[in-house]
Formats: sequence, C-alpha cells, structure tokens
Amino acid sequence: MRPEPLPFDLTLLGYGTNVYPLLVEVAADAQKTSPKKLRVQIVHNLPVEHGAWREKAPGHWHAPTFVSLVDWIPSGLDGVLMPGVLREPTVSIVWRLYSEAKGLRPSDLGVLVHSTAHVAPSATLGPGTWVQPNATVASMSHLGMCCHVNRNASVGHHNRWGRFCRINPGAHTAGQCHLGEGVTIGMGAVVREGINVGRSGVVGAGSVVIKHVAEGETVVGIPAKPLQPKVSA
Repeated sequence: MRPEPLPFDLTLLGYGTNVYPLLVEVAADAQKTSPKKLRVQIVHNLPVEHGAWREKAPGHWHAPTFVSLVDWIPSGLDGVLMPGVLREPTVSIVWRLYSEAKGLRPSDLGVLVHSTAHVAPSATLGPGTWVQPNATVASMSHLGMCCHVNRNASVGHHNRWGRFCRINPGAHTAGQCHLGEGVTIGMGAVVREGINVGRSGVVGAGSVVIKHVAEGETVVGIPAKPLQPKVSA
C-alpha cells in the first residue's frame, strides 16, 4: 500500500527566496512551532531552482516541497494557504492566476500574525494578510485581503485599506486613513490623520504625507510631494 501523504502546515502561493524565511518564521510563531519543523509547500507558476532556498534560509530547516501550479490539487492537506510573495503588482497577479486556475476563493486563505504584533480586538484583517513582528493594527481598522504589515509598522485607528496594500518597516498611518487597492507605504514614512492614498499610490521611504495622494501617484519628501517624471532631452 502507498503511504498516506503527510499534511503541510503552510502552503505558499508563489515563491521569493528573500521573503521565504520571513514568512516561515511568522507562520511557525503563529502556529506555535519551530521554523525548522514547519512543513511547507510552495506552489509555483514559474520555473524555480528547488535548492535556492538554502542560500537564504537556515539549512537545518525542513526543505519545502515544490509543486507546479498545473500539478497542484488543493486539498485539506495544504495547511494554511497564504501568498508567498509580498510586493505589488506581483501579489495581485499571483492571486488572479492561481484563483482562476484552481477556483480559489478569498475565504480559502488564512491570516498569520506574529505573537509580538498587536491587533486590536475591533480590527479586522482580510484573508491572506501577514502581520510581522512588533507591528500594530489599532482599533476599528479594516485591512483588505492579501495585505502586509511589516515589522515595527503601525496602522492607526479607523483605517480602511483596500486589497494588496503594504506598509514597510517602521512606517505609520495615523487614524482614519484610507488606502486604495495596491498602495505601498515606504519604510519609515508617516501618513497624517485622515489622508486618502489612491489606488496603486506609493509613498516613498521616510516621507511625511500631509495631503491626499491621487490614484497611481508616487509622493516623496517632507512634506511629501508628487515625484515628477524625468523629461528626456
């Protein structure tokens, strides 16, 4: 008789060698186990070098199991299903491809929060959201699906975030900020209370945002101003 397949603790949709150890450590902490014991499956839609993970992660960890998107059959053995990439537009592209190929729904995704992070009881996190160590999500905030709150970042009260938003380490959005889909807040940036950042907007690292940011706009500086495109000679 063929042995029954072992269940995984975590299945990542998409793969990035640099972020892999970060995600494994958050998942292991959230599941109260050791990263070296976590059983990980990676579903990839592009060719990958299966041994490349050892260059960016401790070699004594369990080797992840790689399976192509074509061959993957979602099942109860997948464990927690999460995006394995964190930056836009990659996250939204991966979700669209994978959900269309396998009929996935947002409710199929989990939520993983590191134990040192604080998420207020009245806050809600969309499916597929990662919350890294020492991050904060304050009262009555709502984050859409597949968002990423990086380490030491804070989300103020009554925030409303669309899907696929990302706040980088040490950044802060004050109360009642609204972020459209696919917004990125750079490392150490500060967004003042009540500011709206339009869909696909980008706030540069270290910037201080005191005015609304238009859709697709990139702002930088103190105070933050729109980044002007270079004019060719």
